[in-house]
Amino acid sequence: MTAVVRIAPAEGGLLRVITPPPGDGGPAPSVLDPAPGVDVTVLEVAGGLLTWSVLALDAVPVAVLDDVDLAQDWVWAVYGEQVALALADETVTQPGPEQPEPVEVPVLPALPALVASARQLAFAHWAARWWPASVIDDIPPLDARLLDRETGDLTEECDLLFAGEETADSRPPDGPDAESAAVEEPPRATDYALAAGPAAGPAAGTGTAGPAGAGGLTLARGTGGSDWRRCPPGLVDASERAVSWEVVRAAARTTVSVSVVAAPGPVTVPGELTPRATVSGAADPLDLALRLVDDAWLGDAPFDTVRTGDPAPGGAGLAVDIYLPGFGTPRPHDRPDDGAAAAAEVRARIRALVRSRLARATDEDRDEDRDRDGDGDGDGDSAPGPLLRTEIAAATAETDF
Repeated sequence: MTAVVRIAPAEGGLLRVITPPPGDGGPAPSVLDPAPGVDVTVLEVAGGLLTWSVLALDAVPVAVLDDVDLAQDWVWAVYGEQVALALADETVTQPGPEQPEPVEVPVLPALPALVASARQLAFAHWAARWWPASVIDDIPPLDARLLDRETGDLTEECDLLFAGEETADSRPPDGPDAESAAVEEPPRATDYALAAGPAAGPAAGTGTAGPAGAGGLTLARGTGGSDWRRCPPGLVDASERAVSWEVVRAAARTTVSVSVVAAPGPVTVPGELTPRATVSGAADPLDLALRLVDDAWLGDAPFDTVRTGDPAPGGAGLAVDIYLPGFGTPRPHDRPDDGAAAAAEVRARIRALVRSRLARATDEDRDEDRDRDGDGDGDGDSAPGPLLRTEIAAATAETDF
């Protein structure tokens, strides 16, 4: 069945939007959405922006155009000649006093190979920001140097999309070259602390050795994850079990302590990139400074159990939010509807997607070995879309992930 798109003006006629009709999962993501999710990948191209959900990369992308003439250099290649002609129609691109009805046009890409490369490039940019590396969930980190190099190769393949214009995505990443950079030891799961279990070293803010609960009465404890939008990559583990907290009573003092598993991989964290924790559930939310101790971010503070806003004793209903000041979305208690459950569901779907891709990477590597040995037919996995070379390298590396 041939896909179709709708062409309509937006923002008072200043923009043109090419979008597929809403599917079972709702409308396709767009840069015009009030709060794009962590599954959305954006590619800045000549004259506009293309967006996909990584959970549906095979779908037709949404295009938001601010320069139709410039975008015509690639619209015919990605959407087809009929879409390019409809976009040039003045009844669509020059709305009158009454807003025209959206026009539906069939999508017949003139250059399917370019569309495939564009999807790969968009996914590579997404992976650089949102790849859910986690020791706890057995998801290895991607090699940033290899990913930068592959992103540069894909950028060259997608040169038509940029039409010689300088955009954020038309320039290859400027990180160190994968071949010239020093080779580092791959991370191993045993190199990192687990979320549950006592944290080694001094607890932040106390100057005392060992976990805050040592020798005291544990009133409440819990585990959870973090909102990926609140921290840049390379700070915290992406698992839904990476954050742990406990409320302890010892020596006539009640303390809440937070431990967050640090992100895996050889990442050096600058001093200014220090995450913090907001502990909600008390009358006044607590804001804790965290510091890196071995392989966990730790912090603690006095906790007033008398003024706990939760009916459970000792703060059993606490919620902990991890964030980097000044980065990402507003803090949860500043938003009337956090949508935490829906966000967690999207993160779970992304983990399932990444695990599936890593499994494909392992299968494809075995298929290549069989082909070289004269065994197997070389058909590989039947799932749509090629994998990044960086994903294959991560899946087949000799690590404990």
